[in-house]
Amino acid sequence: MKLKQIMSALLFLGIVSCSKDALREYDTLQEKDAVESLNDPYLLSSLIKKTTLFYSGQAYSTTKLPGAVQYIVRNYQGSDNYYTSFQKATDEMYDAMDIIKFADEAINQAEERGSLTHEGIFTIFRVLLFSYMTDFYGDVYYSEALKGREGILYPTYDKQEDIYTGLLEELDSACTLISEGTESVSSTYDLMYASDKTKWLKFANSLKVRMLMRESAKISDAGTRIQEILDNPDTSPVFDSSDDDASIEFVGTTADDSWDGGTLNWTTSDEFDRRRPSKSLVDTLLAYNDPRLEVWFAPVEKPWTSDPSLDGVTFTTTDPNGFTYSSTWEYIDLSNSEISAQYSNILDSNKVYVGFIAGMPGDFKNGNGHYDTAAGGTNGNFKVSKFSQLFRQNSHELLQATIMNSDEIQFLLAEAAAKGLISGSADDYYRAGITQSMERWGVSDADISTYLAQTEVALPEDQAGQLEKIAVQKWMALFLVSTEAYLELRRTDLPYIFDNGYLKNYTFPVRFRYPADELGENADAYEAGVATLSPAQDTEFAKMWLLQ
Repeated sequence: MKLKQIMSALLFLGIVSCSKDALREYDTLQEKDAVESLNDPYLLSSLIKKTTLFYSGQAYSTTKLPGAVQYIVRNYQGSDNYYTSFQKATDEMYDAMDIIKFADEAINQAEERGSLTHEGIFTIFRVLLFSYMTDFYGDVYYSEALKGREGILYPTYDKQEDIYTGLLEELDSACTLISEGTESVSSTYDLMYASDKTKWLKFANSLKVRMLMRESAKISDAGTRIQEILDNPDTSPVFDSSDDDASIEFVGTTADDSWDGGTLNWTTSDEFDRRRPSKSLVDTLLAYNDPRLEVWFAPVEKPWTSDPSLDGVTFTTTDPNGFTYSSTWEYIDLSNSEISAQYSNILDSNKVYVGFIAGMPGDFKNGNGHYDTAAGGTNGNFKVSKFSQLFRQNSHELLQATIMNSDEIQFLLAEAAAKGLISGSADDYYRAGITQSMERWGVSDADISTYLAQTEVALPEDQAGQLEKIAVQKWMALFLVSTEAYLELRRTDLPYIFDNGYLKNYTFPVRFRYPADELGENADAYEAGVATLSPAQDTEFAKMWLLQ
């Protein structure tokens, strides 16, 4: 498995990033006015870091998206368990635009230098971030975006359909530029692919596949266009290995270059303890005997048992990454009034791995019959798993700031093949997706083979069954790639997890609300954008063109 290690802590701090970083003098100027008089390698390293951290921040740091897709259920202050954050106007659109502003300046400077390869690579990031904006909001500014110097201070919104058309054309251009460019890419500053131009082409074409599948219900030629990519692997390669993943590894020497959940960012364990796996995910992993379960989650501290002989028996578990946990069985003794009072809440007994039920409201420290709330404290629950100690590290080869993984593309191709949009074996793509996901999490070849041999994993004969199975595996594979997990769940309605637990009482949100400043400062464009939604209201339930 490839290690995309950023070259050193010094380098990590030397490239431009979020405002909290120790920025170089030139980078500080760039942050203010999007102009940096540096060469393409510096611009590339800056853009990679900015973008990967933008996506990583929505994967785990906040629980809005990982809560919505039932990866995380909060053990305390858990309004994200039932979509509350979607009710607010959000500024992620502006966060993406800040990076696009940087990308556009990088494109301009590369064009002036005649740096075709770098211009193409910078364009990939521009497309990626504009696609993020339209996918989460609907109509947004695109053709008039960032033209303040040209006098356009109040850009109009483009229709989503037109944005997709333009972005796919930009990707075609990016591929041409990379292919025709003769300048080398610095292996030092290319933090993602270490100067491998073929992998940048794979990234561009894989992004095409993602976007074409996303609009495949709205256009008639999505399958034809994907097939054309697949039929020309020499000129249009796509991700086909976990080594192709668009991600970088954390350094782990300061809070700014470390995984958000590590000890340098979360100095106490409180916030870590508030994030627990959902029962939806844990139960699915258990049903498939999935080896990723032990990589991601810790054994329950005091699991319930129906066997009185096990009461008080302590055992130790060591996970695949060498982290060790201690657990002590507790007998469901109904003669104990405290346990008896919680009996109806004991959903999982005789299990070492347990998740919180989806949509848990309010104060639910007593989930799964946990009664000793005083001992557990504000964030404690001894009857539900925590995340594994992997996610308390500042850096680890398995912790990546991720934009896109190869397994996502394999599952998209499996879906396309199952629907008859492309030729090829849905089963081959499906199994490749599972394999590449497990490789990414350090699962051994032997364990992957054992997993794939299970009858529970095999694709059924019928199309509906195939699509369901593909979606389940894709949902698990996208664990903590929360932006894409959300968009895929929204697009396909698979796996159908929307009524799990208490979520049957809530409606799944399908978009972000526009930033509040849009209504105040760009009202005409905002109102035109809202008018294309169905219903024409700026709510989290209004459907954009892709979903209509």
